[in-house]
Amino acid sequence: MAQGDRTRTRPSRLSRPERLALLAVLIGLVMVAGSVVVLSRTVVDRAVTSVPTADLFGDGGETAALDGPLTGPVNLLLVGVDRPTDQPQRVPRADTVLLVHVPAGLDRAYLISLPRDLLVDIPAFGVSDYPGGVDRINAAMAYGSRVPGRAEPDPVSGFQLLAATVAARTGIDRFDAGVIVNFAGLERLVDAIGGVRMRIDADVRSAHRQPDGRPRPANPDGSGYVGPQAEYKQGERLLSGWQALDYVRQRESLPDGDYGRQRHQRQLVRALAEQVVTRDLVTDPGRLTSVLDAAGTAVVVDTRGRSLVDFAMGLRQIRGDRIVLLDLPGVAVTGGDGEYLGERFTADADGCLAALRAGTLDQFVATRPELVNREK
Repeated sequence: MAQGDRTRTRPSRLSRPERLALLAVLIGLVMVAGSVVVLSRTVVDRAVTSVPTADLFGDGGETAALDGPLTGPVNLLLVGVDRPTDQPQRVPRADTVLLVHVPAGLDRAYLISLPRDLLVDIPAFGVSDYPGGVDRINAAMAYGSRVPGRAEPDPVSGFQLLAATVAARTGIDRFDAGVIVNFAGLERLVDAIGGVRMRIDADVRSAHRQPDGRPRPANPDGSGYVGPQAEYKQGERLLSGWQALDYVRQRESLPDGDYGRQRHQRQLVRALAEQVVTRDLVTDPGRLTSVLDAAGTAVVVDTRGRSLVDFAMGLRQIRGDRIVLLDLPGVAVTGGDGEYLGERFTADADGCLAALRAGTLDQFVATRPELVNREK
C-alpha cells in the first residue's frame, strides 16, 4: 500500500490510561535519597529496598558492582504500561516511552517523548519467537511479552524488546537504567507527596472522568462515554493523583492532539521531580515513608549494576528547573486510501537524536529553541 504524509492531526479515538511521571519516580526518589544521605543511612537503605528490580535489558542486570561514582552522559529509558495489576492476562503495551538524557556535567536533564504511534522496525526477538517487522513502537512491548510456555504475558521481556527497538531507532547504544511504571502506583505517589501543582495551559474537558473522579459511563448507543465531565481550567492548579493522571491523558480537546498530551506528560514529570524535593519530605518521616512505599508500588527498575544511592549522588544537582522538556516533531503517515498508519519523525527530530548521540544536544537546542517546552 502506498504511503503518504499529512499533518499531525490524529484520528478521533479514545486513548488508554497513560502511565506517567517516570522520571519523577526515579530521579525524584534519588533526590530524596541524596537529600538525606548525610542524615540517615536507614532512610537511604529503605529507598533502595522499597523499589522492585528486574532484568529489563536481558543482560542479567549487569549485577557485577561498578566501581567509582556515576559519570555522564547518562541515558535512561522510562516506559509506562497499560496493564492494571489485577489483570495479569492483559497484554502490556508501552503507552508512554520517554528518553532521559543527562549530559556529561550531570547538572541537568533532557526529557524527550517518543510518540507511541511512531512507525519503527521492531527487531526479531527469540525469547518470544517474534520474527521482526514494521509496526508502531508501543506494540514492541506486546510482541516481546508473549513468551511461549508462560501462562501470562511478561512485561519484563516486553521491555527487553522495546529497549532493543528504541536503541535501533534512536542510535543510543546503551541505556544506564530502565523503569516500568504502573498507573495505580503513580496515582498513589502523587497523593503521597500531597498532590502536584501544575500550570494548566488550556481548558480541558475529560473524556474519562466525572467531576467527582468516578469513571464516566460507557455510551450505550455507541463508542465513547456519557455524562458530566471533569474540567481543568487554565491557570495554576493543585491536582490530586486521579486528577493529574486524568489531565495528562486527554488529547481529544487539544489542538495538537497527542503531541499536546505528550507535552503535558513531560510537564507532570518535571513538576513531580521538583515537588518531591520541595515538600520537606526529609523533615516529615511519615510522609517520606508514604512516598517510598508508593514508589515501591509504582515502578520496576533496572539500574544495571549500580545502586540507587549511586544515582542519588550522581544526579543530586538536578532539580525541576534543570529539566528541559523537548518536542520531537513528527507528521502522520497515511496509506493510499487515507488510512492513518502512524507517525514519522521530521528532520529536526532526527537531528535532535543525532546531537544527543554526539554529545552536542545543548548546542543543537540553542539553535532550535522552538523545540523546548517553556510552560511550567
